Amino acid sequence: IVNFTKPILDSILINDDNGAILEWYHHTRETTTTEYRNKTLCFNEILRDSIGKEISLRIYGNKTVEGELIWNGEDKIGINLGNGILFINKRDVKEMIIYGAVTEKIIEVNKTNRIPELIFKENSNPGTHNIEISYLAWGANWKPEYKFYTNSEEKRGRGTLQAWAIVTNNIEDWNNVDMKLVIGYPIVLYPRIIRPPIGFGGVRYALEKATAVAEAEYAPPQVNVQFTQEELGEFYIYTLSNKVTLKNGETRYLPLFTGEVEFNKKYFWDTRQGDTVYRVFEFTNSLPDPWAKGIFSIYINGNFQGQDRIDYVAKNDKVKVKVSKAPDINVKKQTLEKIEYPESQETIGHKIRYSRTTYYKVNLTIENFRDEEVEIEIKDYMVSGDQVNLKSSTIKPERIHNVLTWDLTLRSGEKKSIIYEYEVINWYYYR
Repeated sequence: IVNFTKPILDSILINDDNGAILEWYHHTRETTTTEYRNKTLCFNEILRDSIGKEISLRIYGNKTVEGELIWNGEDKIGINLGNGILFINKRDVKEMIIYGAVTEKIIEVNKTNRIPELIFKENSNPGTHNIEISYLAWGANWKPEYKFYTNSEEKRGRGTLQAWAIVTNNIEDWNNVDMKLVIGYPIVLYPRIIRPPIGFGGVRYALEKATAVAEAEYAPPQVNVQFTQEELGEFYIYTLSNKVTLKNGETRYLPLFTGEVEFNKKYFWDTRQGDTVYRVFEFTNSLPDPWAKGIFSIYINGNFQGQDRIDYVAKNDKVKVKVSKAPDINVKKQTLEKIEYPESQETIGHKIRYSRTTYYKVNLTIENFRDEEVEIEIKDYMVSGDQVNLKSSTIKPERIHNVLTWDLTLRSGEKKSIIYEYEVINWYYYR
């Protein structure tokens, strides 16, 4: 362990199958080594080391002076001319030749090395000891990626789902190690030592580049899954049956699991996303494995349809995967009326409660310009408040809290309208 940070030290676990741990501590051992290096000398160092050597100077007036360099000062040098010593200002020298001058030399450098060590003491039994040290570390991470293959172009059908684990090592070389991948959300007090789960972002489209190569990717390719899965509390652990070698900076793609799942194709309008309708595949996770957050790609007859980011999907839960926009289905949301009623009051115990009521009338229109019948799910949101009362709707919705959902079928060229009314009441109190 090169960098013994506090999160690493706090998370270290030491296990000896033939001994009991008494204590452990972090220690830095210092060693000194001697290195020899070549050093290039500066001008003053060359002059200093050239005392006693012959020197030739050209000074102002192009006068040449020759002799033995016998002295080197801060501003002047001294030259023995044989009949006396000449002191010359360095700034008056235009050219200088030192015969036999040395421009570099070998120097000795003492270097202090600080080696981090983990020292532990134990009550030890004689014999062989298998010691395991584990700790939390930042840098290694994995993320899932899903590919769904089907040959059915019907609204409902089945296909093969393949989950891939993309493992990236940015710590140190792993040589012939055991690998376990975990799906779950542990609470970590040092969040930077564990990469957070893959965030849920907007739709990602790869139509221009991906479609060109997807034509050759016929479904479904055969994979050999080498992971075994087990459930441990709130976590799902995948253990690779073979040891793996993964160097620092490398990424490995490994099939995690595969299975048959059913799908339902339809269109989806979430009014929070404006007037955009998406073509979606809806899946129910009927597999024994949960689906962690990741990118989900869909292929029909080997042709790429689109991809989306999915959130965590538990067993038997449902998920929608957006594959494309549907510009041939026009939608619009309008607030037809908004009325704020006069404030009212009532006495409750020793308090006066004031209430403000706002009335809303909303119109949702959907028109199908496609040449086929479509099924569309619509999701709209009532304004929140202390009490929200749905008064009426021309088409009955399914309501969960303040979210309204409709499932409609529209023939080619058909237009439908949903008009609903609701009231929002907010209270506040005075003593």
